[in-house]
Amino acid sequence: MKISEVKPGKVEIQGWIENLRDKKSMQFVVIRDLSGKIQVTVVKNEIPEIAEVFSGASLESTVKIVGQAVKNDFVKLGGIEIIPESVEITSHAEPFPIGPESSIDQRLDYRWIDLRSPKQALIFQVETTLNQAMRQWCIDHDFMEIHTPTLIGASSEGGADVFEVKYFDRKAYLIQSPQFYKQMAMAAGFERVFINTPVYRAEKSFTKKHATEFSGFDVELSYVNSQEDVMKIEEQILAYAIGEVYKKHGAKVKELLGVDIVVPTLPFPRINMKDAYKVLRELGFNIKDGEDFNTEEEVALCKHMEEKNGHQFFFVTEYPTAVRAFYTMAKEDEPAYSKSYDLYFKDVEITSGAQREHRPDVLKKQIEDRGIDTTPMQDYINFFKNGCPPHGGFGLGLDRLLMLLLDIPTIKEAMYIFRGPTRLNP
Repeated sequence: MKISEVKPGKVEIQGWIENLRDKKSMQFVVIRDLSGKIQVTVVKNEIPEIAEVFSGASLESTVKIVGQAVKNDFVKLGGIEIIPESVEITSHAEPFPIGPESSIDQRLDYRWIDLRSPKQALIFQVETTLNQAMRQWCIDHDFMEIHTPTLIGASSEGGADVFEVKYFDRKAYLIQSPQFYKQMAMAAGFERVFINTPVYRAEKSFTKKHATEFSGFDVELSYVNSQEDVMKIEEQILAYAIGEVYKKHGAKVKELLGVDIVVPTLPFPRINMKDAYKVLRELGFNIKDGEDFNTEEEVALCKHMEEKNGHQFFFVTEYPTAVRAFYTMAKEDEPAYSKSYDLYFKDVEITSGAQREHRPDVLKKQIEDRGIDTTPMQDYINFFKNGCPPHGGFGLGLDRLLMLLLDIPTIKEAMYIFRGPTRLNP
């Protein structure tokens, strides 16, 4: 029985010993499970054998208790206490090697202990709701969920930041995104797909937002006219999902984490790259046309956009073609700029999206123009030779979204288990 379900009468519960006050004639024991906490009260001279069990128990040991739950208005934990009839220590806890003063890296060494706090558990309850709501919106709007390989024969981004693995007698790579496979679904006529998958980046980055393996939520849809069609889908998904988080967890997030969940309004603000250049120059930055933002410029633009629009999200559209992936479609009337976008939340980019290039001859030329060998790309190019609708999509970093939504200081704490350049354990 969950502790939150306990009502007066005979009960059996299991949980962790969170606190034990061992008085001269009484013991007050707080038992915790994921659903809540409850007090167990022991009158020593009435049940000395049970008092002896608790006296020898360590905090954070697990216990199974059978007894009578009774009302007691003086008990702060729900006005109910348990008078035990039998107690069994099911697992003995050794002293903790970490405490509240430990650094995040020390805590990650003992992540199974670090995650026991109600605050940490709440983070992943929110993630469950967030992810499920995003999936549900897609299902309700005729998207299919597909499951793609995480091994690929050629880099999906055309860059060097990939993990190479030995695949029998040849080389393979861990995916940087499921890009090739979700585009194949467009060529297959699936029209609308979404994917939730691990993705990998072989980058030696040590910032609050970087990880070498993270959870990606990817969407691809057919018959788009520009990146705007993709952006409208993404903003609807996020507004719905964050709304579900607010309804289910908003009060608890405020209580335990001190954070207000802000449900975004639609539409999200937009700014194209040329206008962003103008804003940044007015703010004193020496950014040139055709360049991508550096971190300082990103932060300044995010601050400007939030002050101007009163919105935590905004899109930057039409990036220079040269700074985007080779599969991004260029604008017909201005090929130096692309049908692409990034989505920013607070001061961090959480999504890259675009209309893709679906014409095989143009795609092949774009690959060649980047100096990428077309030979290992041939399977990918072949997807588009038998007819493929215009399409686009996005890839969203779920861990970054969670980190920003809950004002978590580092992505290390927003991930169940973090992987970075120097961490492969636990």
